[in-house]
Amino acid sequence: MSAKTDGRLTFMEATAIIAGYGIGGGVLALPYLIARNGLAISALIVAAAYGASLVLHLFIAELAAGDGSGKQIVELFNKYLFTGKFGSVFTWAFFAIMGVVFLTNLAAYVAGGDEVLAQALGIPSPWGAVLFYLAAATVAALGLKALGRAEKWALSGMAVLFIVLGAASAVSRIRAGTPALAWQSALRALPEDANGILALFGMAMFCFAAFFSVPQAARGLRDRPRLIGKAVAMGLGINGFLIVLVTGLSLISSDAVTEIATVAWARSLGLWAEYIGAAFVILAMLTSYWSISFALSSIVEERLKSSRLVSWLLATAPTLIIALAGLGGFMGFMRTAGGGIAILIALLFLPAYSRYRGTKSAAAILPAALDKGYALWIIGIAYTLMAVGSAVSL
Repeated sequence: MSAKTDGRLTFMEATAIIAGYGIGGGVLALPYLIARNGLAISALIVAAAYGASLVLHLFIAELAAGDGSGKQIVELFNKYLFTGKFGSVFTWAFFAIMGVVFLTNLAAYVAGGDEVLAQALGIPSPWGAVLFYLAAATVAALGLKALGRAEKWALSGMAVLFIVLGAASAVSRIRAGTPALAWQSALRALPEDANGILALFGMAMFCFAAFFSVPQAARGLRDRPRLIGKAVAMGLGINGFLIVLVTGLSLISSDAVTEIATVAWARSLGLWAEYIGAAFVILAMLTSYWSISFALSSIVEERLKSSRLVSWLLATAPTLIIALAGLGGFMGFMRTAGGGIAILIALLFLPAYSRYRGTKSAAAILPAALDKGYALWIIGIAYTLMAVGSAVSL
């Protein structure tokens, strides 16, 4: 099925695609960094990350909706940024660089899925990675409508699992009479240095990163443009809500926060909760893999003019190979991908948007209060700091 002819999305399906892009490794890794920096500072940093991310995603929605072509970001950059004599060369270079970043990002989820399945089901590598890959890669081959439905049902399943774990955590702490050591420690903790703050901000920005799902949502809502901005805000808001809940329940339930937060959280409640926690983690990773791999396969299809099947294989098969090659752990993959995406956005999106805006007399969907130069400065500074935060040592 061509990316151009994929079906119309409902508002909730479009919202789920945006939320699903961000839910996963970042949301599950963030509590580890929050515990190191303390709750007070972390709350301010996460709130700032949401605000800056919302501004950028609304700008991306404006570019996608205002252009009206339904193209992914690579082709939009080709139209508005990579022009002139060497435009084609720059477009292909950007396509190659972004492909590497995407594949690294997706490989993080395969590696994380392998770790979770190994702990929960006793499946040794490489079979845990293979099983996760088969479940993750299939949806991207079925088209935009299938993606929206899969994301919506996965989010619903995660909500049910989260309610079960949350209720069990509350009962456990009431019986214990005091919060777990992780909560007490996080209340007292302060950042040890600037690196910890930057790393937290970088990961928080990564949690709200749904850059390449916005054009998909805009395409699915193209006949209802007034809903595009609302879907963006609600999708990122779902991610923010999950950050608060996952972090809070992880801290009150565990004596120590692990890199994948729900591992220690579920372990503290007993064996049954470990299986539920593992299912939650797998669903969270699947939602991200689905959205990101579909975006990449659409980009490959548009750029290479290849069939949907070939594009899907090119966008997904290398992720299994990278993960099995053992080129880094879960946190390392997350931070590497976050830094790479930040650099691409900070350096390339802003001039592309400026050129697009020069072709329009009025914004298509962007609120008037944001259709100002100061908003571009906010984006540039925030994503530069995200890139730095993704590179600093911890």
